[in-house]
Amino acid sequence: MSTVLLVILLIISVIMTGLILIQRSEGGALGIGGGGGGGGSGFMSGRAATTSVARMTAILGTIFLILSLLLSVVFALETNNTSRLDGNDVDGAVAIDTETGEPAADESATDE
Repeated sequence: MSTVLLVILLIISVIMTGLILIQRSEGGALGIGGGGGGGGSGFMSGRAATTSVARMTAILGTIFLILSLLLSVVFALETNNTSRLDGNDVDGAVAIDTETGEPAADESATDE
């Protein structure tokens, strides 16, 4: 499940990067990008395309955020993180006997 979500998140991030890069700069950053300056050539051209790209960017950004949160929840559920101080034997952790404070004996070992 987490692998599928991770692949979808990667695809959305690549598409979102492309959408952000093709957007026209409207901040007027030193006049670069054709956002400012005289002439009527860019007055109303491409506005519908700009709004659709901005809308798609916003939609993909929302999906990206939701998938990121969902992925963190799925990872937490899959790994089932517990503290090593709880005494649970997780990933080879040594269980501690709460009465003596020493490592507990392994019940699976046999004396042969």
